[in-house]
Amino acid sequence: MSRHEGRMCFVTVGATAGFPQLLAEVIKPEFLQCLASYRFKRLEVQCGPDYNWFAAQVEALPDNYGIDIRCFTYTKNMSLCYVRCRGEAGVRLAGCVITHAGSGTILEVKRTQAPLIAVPNPTLMDNHQDELADVIEPQGWGIWGKLGQLTNALARSQELVAQGRLNDLPPYSARSFPVPESERVTLFDWMVLTCYPEVLRQQQHLHDLDEVMANYEQKNEGRGENLEDLTRLAVD
Repeated sequence: MSRHEGRMCFVTVGATAGFPQLLAEVIKPEFLQCLASYRFKRLEVQCGPDYNWFAAQVEALPDNYGIDIRCFTYTKNMSLCYVRCRGEAGVRLAGCVITHAGSGTILEVKRTQAPLIAVPNPTLMDNHQDELADVIEPQGWGIWGKLGQLTNALARSQELVAQGRLNDLPPYSARSFPVPESERVTLFDWMVLTCYPEVLRQQQHLHDLDEVMANYEQKNEGRGENLEDLTRLAVD
């Protein structure tokens, strides 16, 4: 592939829950014009359950601003789509992955080093995507995008591409499985700490009780004291 073929933008909303608000935004004239201004040539969209609706919207576009727009419901080989948005020296310019802020997608895109824009889906009940997206920029994983502000997010993403020299990465090599332990303690630990504080507190409470009971047994070994009071605390 020649660099002169331009960048690719891949949009994914996941396999189950629809995200028509995001789908509608990525084919608005102002966003398509923004893509063209940054030399994007291709927009691929994984639509999930909204494929028929989105395909009709694309068909009705009066102008695609030189962007080749393609859509599909889902593919098992999502990682290939992410890699095609990844810059590689002498091969392709870095594009962009726009995702619904699912934790699995964010982690996989991060591994490929493709530029990322995460946009939380506000319609999901008990949704932790917003909290997850809020940490993306401070951690340097990508851009936190918002509905109605995708052109700004794309501009900031391209700034990061230039700063990180993401157009000139070495050839991609798939990571081994299972994921190294050093990579497991960033995103997922953060999710537990911020998205599930009650679970974390319960686990810490049980850990503290284990230490108390162990110390109690050690100090009173052979004395036959009753641990009923301490045991009762563990179920409170």
